[in-house]
Amino acid sequence: MDEADEERTPTPGSVPKLARWLLGAGLLVGFAAAGEALRALTHLPVPGSTLGMILLLAVLLLPLGRRLTRIVAPAADTLIAVLPLLLVPLAVGVIAAFGPLAEHAMAIIAALVVGWLATFLTAAFTADLLMRRVRRS
Repeated sequence: MDEADEERTPTPGSVPKLARWLLGAGLLVGFAAAGEALRALTHLPVPGSTLGMILLLAVLLLPLGRRLTRIVAPAADTLIAVLPLLLVPLAVGVIAAFGPLAEHAMAIIAALVVGWLATFLTAAFTADLLMRRVRRS
């Protein structure tokens, strides 16, 4: 066995890590598929993957959730690490659709400003309430 063969030979701890990662990724895909099925059955105007992640959150809040968190965490951590790469197709799609977007530029800017203002005011109001509560105690 030469050095190249030794590098390709999995170490004893690497196979279970890969198996745990694949199980976690499979569970994430399973919840996304369950969300798609729920969307198809209920005709909700929400993406199926979003419904799947809401289902996952509900399960994580149950007592079984701690164990499920340990199973899903390796795959979730990996996906979060590559999240910017997953957003590249979205950015390309926005650039490709720039013509129709430019026609509605004022409406888009107004929606962004109103959304930002609502978020900012909600955060400020919540922070003020929390600070008052802390001062009282």
